[in-house]
Amino acid sequence: MMHSNKMSEKKNGFLKRSAALVMAALMMGAFAFSVNAGGKSLPASGNSAYDLRTSKRTSKTTTSSRSDSTTTTSGEAETTSTTRPTGSEVNENAVEDAVQTATELNEDGTPKITAGSAVIMDCDTGMVLYGVNENKQMPMASTTKIMTCILALESGDIGRTITVTDDCMKLLDGTQIGLKPGYKITMYDLCVGMMMYSGNDAANTAAVAVSGSIPAFVSQMNEKATQLGMLNTHFDTPSGLDQFSDGAHYSTAYDMALLGRYAMQNPDFRDIVGFKARNIYYDEFPKGRMLVTHNYLMQGQKFGYEGCDGIKTGVTNLAGQCLVSHVTSKEGLHLVCVTLNNLNRWSDHKTLYNYAKSLYEQVQVDPDISAFNASVVGGNKKRIAVECKPDAAYNVLKTQKNDVLREVVYDDFIYAPVEVGDVVGYLRYSVNGITIAEYPITATEDVRAVSNGWFTDYIRAIEEREKSLSSDS
Repeated sequence: MMHSNKMSEKKNGFLKRSAALVMAALMMGAFAFSVNAGGKSLPASGNSAYDLRTSKRTSKTTTSSRSDSTTTTSGEAETTSTTRPTGSEVNENAVEDAVQTATELNEDGTPKITAGSAVIMDCDTGMVLYGVNENKQMPMASTTKIMTCILALESGDIGRTITVTDDCMKLLDGTQIGLKPGYKITMYDLCVGMMMYSGNDAANTAAVAVSGSIPAFVSQMNEKATQLGMLNTHFDTPSGLDQFSDGAHYSTAYDMALLGRYAMQNPDFRDIVGFKARNIYYDEFPKGRMLVTHNYLMQGQKFGYEGCDGIKTGVTNLAGQCLVSHVTSKEGLHLVCVTLNNLNRWSDHKTLYNYAKSLYEQVQVDPDISAFNASVVGGNKKRIAVECKPDAAYNVLKTQKNDVLREVVYDDFIYAPVEVGDVVGYLRYSVNGITIAEYPITATEDVRAVSNGWFTDYIRAIEEREKSLSSDS
């Protein structure tokens, strides 16, 4: 009887434990369903940038200001939370981005992208080809360093040696190249460190070296932004570490495109952002430390796009994934693309570039310059033989093809001496006053300067010009 009671107790215990296990399994299933509700799984990277942004993002419909179409995109990361993220800078080298194919379009043919804000611009004309919330003020993370780098490059001798100070080490977090007070490094290597590796210590050090302090440099950043027409931008840090800015560090996709367009005109900047691997030198690495770019959109990289030759990535918990990129296409287009608050920046940029290129058509250049009719002043010849041999095609938006104006542009008077190959005019194509292509007209013969009668010819030329101006008026 006692044995029977023990068996009964064991049986009851077994049933209770089984019930508990079943209940636990059901609870786990319910949790898994809540995480994957709607078939949308959280990325498995474990990176805080994904987890924070995914928990705060809401799917919403936004309308592009550039078209009447409606584009479904993911909304911006909410910034109304009462708790502020800590450790806001995410190490760029640890980010594993979700990647999609770059072929998705909306029903109306516009790009389907995940960015909260985006723009793609023609660098040659400044024309916005497509935009979504492109004038909305948003944090831009380490793409901030584009401004820091260009100011550093414009500050003077970029080969000069900089000594790291205690002030350079303030307000630091996230990605660093490992500088310490007392270290010495060139301004050029600081620029490489901040652009290739996103070194926040490199950005701070450059800022202090240029302006004497970080606050003074920030003022210079904002002055430059005003000069460039970045009217919806305010910088509060040289690095982009937005957890130190209390909401005072923001820009827009459009403004960052203006900055990227300007920066790519600087040859040193172009070289730096175009490096895929580069050594920098400082105290800890006298024989060089190899840095490898984490701009994986660059041609030949992990998610490379043909013709991509820069510019800068950025990730913080508040800003999400950000990217400013530049493409020089085989068709001769120069495009800059910006996405802020992104989940699939590589894919979105590919989609936007493919879309932008589809808007253009190539037209063969007409080399006829028979309208060129300039007089030579002070030379042994009154006229000069010229040529224009572009043998090329220019890019024009399909919607503007019939609005192109072709002009042969030159001064009425050319002053001797003139040598073969000298540029004496241009064959210019424009639309609505904006030049879309220009080709040089060059001299094919020498014109020697002569003193005999030169003064008389000069006076006659001035008189003829005055007559021409008065008749035009």
